[in-house]
Amino acid sequence: MAQNPGNVTVRVSSDTQKKLDHIAASFDRSRNWLINEAIENYLDIYEWQEKRIAERLKKAEKGGKFLSSDQVDKIVESFKP
Repeated sequence: MAQNPGNVTVRVSSDTQKKLDHIAASFDRSRNWLINEAIENYLDIYEWQEKRIAERLKKAEKGGKFLSSDQVDKIVESFKP
């Protein structure tokens, strides 16, 4: 069942509006389309992160194995040039 679109008003700086217009034009789309795409992408990422955090908390509560802060630091350092 199709949903009726709602309206949300957001104020942005003129610089942000220019950037949005530039990107929208490069896709040959409207600013509205671009903003909706950005919001949908953000919501998808947020839902994914929320799910992963919940999974990891369950794992931690069950005594799952995790790396120490020092181990994580070493892994991160290994990716630096």
